[in-house]
Amino acid sequence: MELLGLIGYGLSCLAYLIFFLLLLASRQQSLSGTLTRVLGAVLCISALISCWQLYQGFSLLYVLYFEGVKNFLVTILILGVKLRSPSFKELIRHKETHQYLAVVTVLVFVSAFSIVTRQNFVWVFISFMALNLWPLVLLEQVFRNAQKRARWAVWPFVFGLGSMLVFDFVIFAQGALINQLDFNFWYLRGYLSAAMMPFILLSSKRIKNWSSDLFVSRDVVFYSSILMLSGAYLLLLALAGYVIRFLDGQWSELLSIAFMCLGLLVLFAVLFTQNFRNRIRVFISKHFFANRYDYRLEWLNLIAALERDNSQDIYESACNAISEVLQLDGCIYLQLNNVSRLEVMNFGQLKPDARSREQLDGLVSYFQTQNWIIDLAEFQVSPDIYKGLQLDEAPLINDNIEILVPVNFQQQLTGVFAMTRPANKGLLNWEDRDFVFALTKQLGNYLSLQEIQQQLSQTQQFAVFHRMSAFVLHDLKNIQAQLSLINANAEHHKGNPEFIDDVFDTVESASLRLQKVVRQLANKSMEKIKEPKQQVEIKSLLQDAIKLANMNRPQVILDCQPGLYVYADRERFAGVMMHLIENAQQASNPQDSVQLIGKKQENRLILSIRDKGCGMTQSFIRDKLFTPFSTTKGNAGMGIGVYEARQFFEENSGLMSVQSDVGKGTTFTIEMSLSEYQEIGYNNHGKIINC
Repeated sequence: MELLGLIGYGLSCLAYLIFFLLLLASRQQSLSGTLTRVLGAVLCISALISCWQLYQGFSLLYVLYFEGVKNFLVTILILGVKLRSPSFKELIRHKETHQYLAVVTVLVFVSAFSIVTRQNFVWVFISFMALNLWPLVLLEQVFRNAQKRARWAVWPFVFGLGSMLVFDFVIFAQGALINQLDFNFWYLRGYLSAAMMPFILLSSKRIKNWSSDLFVSRDVVFYSSILMLSGAYLLLLALAGYVIRFLDGQWSELLSIAFMCLGLLVLFAVLFTQNFRNRIRVFISKHFFANRYDYRLEWLNLIAALERDNSQDIYESACNAISEVLQLDGCIYLQLNNVSRLEVMNFGQLKPDARSREQLDGLVSYFQTQNWIIDLAEFQVSPDIYKGLQLDEAPLINDNIEILVPVNFQQQLTGVFAMTRPANKGLLNWEDRDFVFALTKQLGNYLSLQEIQQQLSQTQQFAVFHRMSAFVLHDLKNIQAQLSLINANAEHHKGNPEFIDDVFDTVESASLRLQKVVRQLANKSMEKIKEPKQQVEIKSLLQDAIKLANMNRPQVILDCQPGLYVYADRERFAGVMMHLIENAQQASNPQDSVQLIGKKQENRLILSIRDKGCGMTQSFIRDKLFTPFSTTKGNAGMGIGVYEARQFFEENSGLMSVQSDVGKGTTFTIEMSLSEYQEIGYNNHGKIINC
């Protein structure tokens, strides 16, 4: 047998010498190519040392030292291929390389301590098992991470190195169990190593830069984890076998083998149990892997689907969007109403009958307590998963309703999405459920916000109506006040011709203003109808306003320069000035007077309304004076007169300011741009011209 081993290692030495020379001639400059050439040299030297040990008979420990170096280089090479490191410096800096170096350091110290203190090789064999398990896991990851077009180049490399590593793992596992190597296997290592050389050489030629196209796969992590757990379990078995042998003396070898066989049976039973494999897969997917769904892209797809939908029905839009993203054949939304029943908001392709609606109404309490997606196919197979759910699923399935998803807004159940099964999906797994929950959560928020927007729009429409009513009521109030003044003074002045003329002027003004009110109501707009602007002489406008105002006390004293003109709506201007004068009169004592002053300052008209009344606080002026529906008159005032006045002057490029002291009086100051006087006439066609 020793001669057979000598020939095998000799062949291996010759094979890897040829391997090294061929790679040296290829002159690959990548890190992995360099490491492969070094590995070829080390494999050649390792076979030479093993051959020399068999010929000279010196200690096998020296061979094991070089086997450790070979194993180290194999692992570094596989790490370089997996991590695609461009340089040795980058490879050494990587976190995974640091982890491997730390483990190697610990195993070296453990092995050295075991040999020095006890001359015991069990820990050496266990260390070699661990060192062979690590590159095996890496090889499995490299192969499964490779794209399909790259696997044809990778598989010879994986097969060649993997075969040698598995063979060594079995040898050292048996050595750890019985505290010695089986030399029958040891002599065969040379032949296996030589036979694997063509496979490694083939991959070195197929992969030009030793950097295959890799991607991260869930199955890779799963199978790698299974392989790692299996290797760790075998290490524990080997350690337990050593303990049994150490404790039981002469029966130790038999007990160790029996224990090893029993342990392997347990391992195979566990690994082939579907429930155990599913638990590992879910645990890995949740904690060690990215989500299957790219939520950023799916969120953008959902937004795009909502934007593309032309339906005016928000519920139809939401169902169309989720149907597009999940590739559904049908979807409906059922909203929870005030009597805790689910009301169908859109039918589409799903039309639940009375029996289905009865079953859906019975799910309200379940969704309020559990908030869990119901997969009716899963419920048929495993009803125990849905604890506390009482449901006759047959009517729903007959109506093509297969999945029910609760929708919550602010932690309250608002509705349910009922849908068909997504395309190419079996029973929903945990990740499918998370994804569907995320979509329906966003759509639930969308529906709730759209419903709030509709309610707000209706509220705004009512607010527009109330505001229009307030302006109309304010105008009617002013007209009623003018007509009341006529009645109040008719008894004393009905024989006065000037009074009669004023009455007709007032009635005409009231009639015009009533016409505007009627047009305002017919227009159904909150904005006041704007009349065409005209040239207004300020003094005459103020005189007309004072005639009406002086029917009450205190009297208004006018001091205005003649010949001052502005462009404005005369009727609105007169109404605004009348309101400001009335406010000043109402704030003053009857024995006092109100001053109305108009003057020119550069090219600006300055109007001042001064009273000696009660005044206003600065906080009221700042916060409430120009705010609609704020008044100091109680129920007697509307609180929109001053707001309307400022709005009028701002529309005509003017300003209105207020100065007031409590107990001393108030001054309203108005500034407007003056216009040059232009006489207005008519041409032969009846159109207005400037003369």
